[in-house]
Amino acid sequence: MKSKFNLVALFLLLLVSGSLSAQISLTPYVTGLSVPVDIRNCGDSRLFVVEQVGRIRIIDSAGTLVATPFLDISSRVYYNGERGLLGLVFAPDYATDGYFYVNYTSRPSGYTTISRFRVSAANPNVADPNSEEILLTIYQPYSNHNGGSIAISPVNGYLYIGTGDGGSQNDPGNRGQNPDTLLGKLLRLQVASGVPGYSIPPTNPFAQDTTLGRPEIWGKGMRNPWRISFDRLNGDLWIGDVGQNTWEEVDLEPAIVTTGRNYGWRCYEGTHTFNTSGCAAASAFTPPVWEYQHLSGNCSVTGGYVYRGAKYADMYGKYFFTDYCVNQMRTLLKNGSTYTHTNLGTLATGSYVSFGEDMYGELYAADAVNGRIMRFTSTACNPVAAINGGLSDSIFTCGNSDVLLRSASGGGFHYSWMLAGMPFVHDYDTLTVQGNGDVVLMVTDPDGCMASDTVHVFAVPIPVAQVAGLDSIYCIDDLPVTLVTSPVGGNLFGDGINGLDFDPSLAGTGSHFITYTYSDAYGCSDDTTLTTTVDLCLEVYSLTSVENVVLYPNPANQSVTIKMPSRKEQETFVSLTDISGHVLKDFSLHLNIGTTSQELAIDELSDGLYFMKVLYEDGSQNTLKLLIGE
Repeated sequence: MKSKFNLVALFLLLLVSGSLSAQISLTPYVTGLSVPVDIRNCGDSRLFVVEQVGRIRIIDSAGTLVATPFLDISSRVYYNGERGLLGLVFAPDYATDGYFYVNYTSRPSGYTTISRFRVSAANPNVADPNSEEILLTIYQPYSNHNGGSIAISPVNGYLYIGTGDGGSQNDPGNRGQNPDTLLGKLLRLQVASGVPGYSIPPTNPFAQDTTLGRPEIWGKGMRNPWRISFDRLNGDLWIGDVGQNTWEEVDLEPAIVTTGRNYGWRCYEGTHTFNTSGCAAASAFTPPVWEYQHLSGNCSVTGGYVYRGAKYADMYGKYFFTDYCVNQMRTLLKNGSTYTHTNLGTLATGSYVSFGEDMYGELYAADAVNGRIMRFTSTACNPVAAINGGLSDSIFTCGNSDVLLRSASGGGFHYSWMLAGMPFVHDYDTLTVQGNGDVVLMVTDPDGCMASDTVHVFAVPIPVAQVAGLDSIYCIDDLPVTLVTSPVGGNLFGDGINGLDFDPSLAGTGSHFITYTYSDAYGCSDDTTLTTTVDLCLEVYSLTSVENVVLYPNPANQSVTIKMPSRKEQETFVSLTDISGHVLKDFSLHLNIGTTSQELAIDELSDGLYFMKVLYEDGSQNTLKLLIGE
């Protein structure tokens, strides 16, 4: 019987099978490799192919396999069955620092090893084998389920590592759910070129309390995530997790996820219950976005990539994957919360264990058994013309600021742009514009095929953040005041702020900055900062119960301010005397309803004790002490 977890997942996914596409094909690109298991690019025209035996080979821009390996660590690699050199990724700034990372099982222990190497200074086609820095080793209790895939997020720059559950079958050590082991996990490390070792991203689930689990862990519940990849456009993470007896699965972690997920193994195989002894409720697990059964020879999913190349619009945005035992290529196309599945059929006979993309996002597949790299092509005469990835037909810019428009780029492509109906030659894959209007991009590929895309650019007025109701000075025992912010819906923060109220007693004495920030629905923002001061305003005594009168600062030096609340409009007479009663200063002050303040210069007076007397029109009075000097 299917679990509630399974039924809910299938209901939400609304998966639909699509028809075959006869236009997409898989053609040989390079042969002569020994068990190729990964394909990467370093940001230039070369492809780097990982051979499981322990070598990394280069395919140059002409499609020729370079005879000398880029890296040969076969003497350090335990190659047997699922073991070997399994994964490669280049640092984002490889062009300047030359660092790259590998995942292999080490000789003689068979432990998983994550290492960093560096290209040699003399030859860009040869790495320095002596530059190895081992970042992490992971004990492997069995020979299988080593994972092997590593990738760096285009969003946060963290290094992600997929680890298997340790092997055997049925996850006998319950390692997929155990937070105290790195097996059966998605690990996330912060690495930086030139900085030894790694650090822990602060938002990893156990980063702040390592008593709850290993801090390297980002996600749990993996069985054998053989291949993982990031969508280069939006940073989504796709995971092909190899199943047990019945179900294979594809998982998706959106780039916007702020905490690691639990993908279910050993409690679930795909969306189906497997062994739920001691497991959390079904709601604690994230179901796959696609699963398929071991029917018609299927046995092991090979995760791939989302195509973001420029040549073939019929492939754009689709996630390509396959099964090791059945060489039928498949795609998933994400449409909001649903996924359209298409089985492309057998494009070319082979045993495909990995995918890769070149610097332009064009897609390749590794045929391990036949030792070759295959290239995806399409007969459709329809290049990709997708401004800013085709994510939206409308692009918003704040005020009259520049907005950068991008197209998927490819070698030999021609680009022309038209802004507000005015065509002009701009043979680049980017364009910077200002203001409002339609922008049209026309793309022509090297074969003369053409395509276009249109977006409307909107210049959104920049909001003006404002705060009203904040006085320049308060006494510490004043009641909280409610501030008025506009536009509403922003964030008010600073000392003494509680919601929209400013509380002098909460702020404490001294100067304080109160800031209001506001961002509209388009991401346009503004902020404003006001200052205020909170003083003790020492009131020594009052002869009447008339409204409190306060002096601040007190003690004072250059000037003093008298603050007088009043429930009615009235005239007052104020005098400043010394301790002998001699009047040194006097003035009349008209009080309005509320609070009236008057600043009085005292810089000509000597240090000492003085009295401030206030006479109201009804004959009542207040007398306060004023101390001048420190």
